[in-house]
Amino acid sequence: MSGLFRGTWIVVACPDGAMILENAGCMRNPDLRLIDRMDAPDTPRPEGWATLPEVTDRSRLATTALAAQLVGRLAREAARGRAERLVLAAPTPLLDAIRARLDEELRARVVLALPKTLTRQPLGKIVTEVNAALGQAA
Repeated sequence: MSGLFRGTWIVVACPDGAMILENAGCMRNPDLRLIDRMDAPDTPRPEGWATLPEVTDRSRLATTALAAQLVGRLAREAARGRAERLVLAAPTPLLDAIRARLDEELRARVVLALPKTLTRQPLGKIVTEVNAALGQAA
């Protein structure tokens, strides 16, 4: 049976930042609670007009920094015995950067990797999207 079990952590990220949520409810009545909110780390801005490669490099660096920050937080929580089940939702480049940094233990905790931007969605919409994806994955 696949679903949004109690205690499942949902990481919802985009290039601007991320939220870590936990389902404090049950599968039939999920209740997402905010554990943490992270802003993307600042990246240096070039002076004057940026060329396209510079903009792309800054974007890639910001994505890499946010992914490292998120995975570091998840690793600390996993070491404390938390975050037994993880759902990751982020645009594909950020999701790939996060997955590339997961160690074996964290990778085993991921029940769903959803290539979708859900950061500006209401919690009910996040629950609906995650449950639909978990249902398809089953």
